[in-house]
Amino acid sequence: MKKNILELSRRKFVGGLLRGAIVAAVAPNFIPLRLLAGENTPSKKIQIGHIGVGGRGTQLLQNFLAVESAVTVAIADPFRQRRESGSRLVQDSQQHSAKLYNDFRDLLADQSVDAVVIATPDHWHVPVGLAAVRAGKDVYIEKPLGHSLEQNHAMLEAVRKHKRVFQYGTQQRSQEIIKRGVELVLNGYIGELQRLEVWAPGGQGGGSLDEIPVPDGLDYELYLGPAPMKPCTKDRIASAGSWYCSDYALGFIAGWGAHPLDIAIWGMDSDTKGAISFRGTGNFPTPNALFDTCATWDVDVKFHDGIPMRFMSSNFADSAIKKYRTELDDNGTTFFGTKGWVSLGRNVSEASNPEWLKLKECAGKKRVLYRNRYQKAFVDSVRERSPSVGPIQDALRSDAISHLSLMAIKTGGEVFWDPKKYKIKSPAELNDQMHCPVRGEWKQI
Repeated sequence: MKKNILELSRRKFVGGLLRGAIVAAVAPNFIPLRLLAGENTPSKKIQIGHIGVGGRGTQLLQNFLAVESAVTVAIADPFRQRRESGSRLVQDSQQHSAKLYNDFRDLLADQSVDAVVIATPDHWHVPVGLAAVRAGKDVYIEKPLGHSLEQNHAMLEAVRKHKRVFQYGTQQRSQEIIKRGVELVLNGYIGELQRLEVWAPGGQGGGSLDEIPVPDGLDYELYLGPAPMKPCTKDRIASAGSWYCSDYALGFIAGWGAHPLDIAIWGMDSDTKGAISFRGTGNFPTPNALFDTCATWDVDVKFHDGIPMRFMSSNFADSAIKKYRTELDDNGTTFFGTKGWVSLGRNVSEASNPEWLKLKECAGKKRVLYRNRYQKAFVDSVRERSPSVGPIQDALRSDAISHLSLMAIKTGGEVFWDPKKYKIKSPAELNDQMHCPVRGEWKQI
């Protein structure tokens, strides 16, 4: 494992630190919490910087603007129009002007920022996250985690080394019905866990490869960052490009799969006990178009203790879940045990005994860390220096399942993973695919 993932253009980043110091000197509207009266002072607001304010990033900006104990002080996005639109939201909600940056490194050099919300395209999640924790910021990172298994482990090590708060963007952990269902599983209502089914919406093919001029206001070089330099197309710089193009993402096997897989991790720990095997199939409908990631999948996972899990796209799940559920849904996690089952999803949750899900408090002592306002939970963790409701170790576990499932699909064989050593046992040559190429000044070192 390499010590660092990225070379962040040292001269530019140091220059950014100096620029940030100048900005702080001439614009003293906000003084970081840690400089005022200690990091856990209850009367002071946590000062947030938002990196990436496209579709999902704008939703998160609005969510954090509604958190009374936080204030948004800075926004970074290589789309000028997006950061300016975000600034208007801040002005309307909090009646002040957020500082605007094209380059996220300049925002990270801003000493008024206590924590950052990272909602960039997928391939930027870990590179920005690494730079943020090294700059002393706490991080809320949208899912999925990294573009490679190596990136994920680097993020884990950096968070621990720099003692930063990390919260993963798996907001379903703040749905009370899902928390209740997970505790039913942990406290033995379904009996001994026997198997799981996990499913998520599939992706899509298509995507234009026709070159267009780089739109006014977009820093295209920075937008691509560590990804390969490719011609600008209308779909490449849209949300779908960041979801379905392999230059930037694994596809929805990770991008949406992160949510139900996270609930599976929340309700069991079989993936930590030893080797896991993966075998499955998937469909790449347009490998020569822009959207070239796996669109549908069906993967059999077997944990060390023999517990199997079927991880699939929703088109495969329909026929499976209608055997026991009264309502279909395009996402979910079902725990099957010797005494029954619990099926949890963003839209629909059911159980073999409907009365279980009506319980406000189940019998038994096992409880999960839960807060019903997910964004406020992050702010509280930053203030209190307390454990996050979406910790880095769980993000690492669920994200690994997506990466390894995709490897099994691509190889057509069985892949064996050793979670304790964080390496692929077999085929050993796949360990060479635990990293992804990084371009130019962002290259691996």
